[in-house]
Amino acid sequence: MNTSGQAAVALAVALRDAHFRLKALARAWEENAPAGAVHGRRPLGPAWQYSDRPDEASYTDGLLIELADGLALLLHLSVDFGAAGTDLQATVAVEDGEGNVEELLCTGPEEYPVSAEDLAAAIGQCLARLERLDPSGVIGARRHPGAVRS
Repeated sequence: MNTSGQAAVALAVALRDAHFRLKALARAWEENAPAGAVHGRRPLGPAWQYSDRPDEASYTDGLLIELADGLALLLHLSVDFGAAGTDLQATVAVEDGEGNVEELLCTGPEEYPVSAEDLAAAIGQCLARLERLDPSGVIGARRHPGAVRS
């Protein structure tokens, strides 16, 4: 296998692992939540979106954890591929029933990863940051709709 094939496999494995790490993180947060704080979980990916431009595509994955009082906790991973560079962002946010969003953590590399291996490593680093986040201040703590700022 040539190096470009190995890079493609490394990236595919990193995206697969990211999907399962997001699911495991959501499951752990649910299991550690106070009784009645979590009402359900919905997958938001994985999904690929292609542009009319041949040098652009996006990969997104995530989960929505439905909380008490109409709040939702969003775990999201986004990779925007482009000829100018690949942008990576991992986010945890809280949304209320009116669509107001408060970002708890948004992380990504400071520089565009220059290779598939660098991108795979950056995905792992971003997910590690999400895994260190303690959502206990959100899950089960907020009790007033609209408590989330936009």
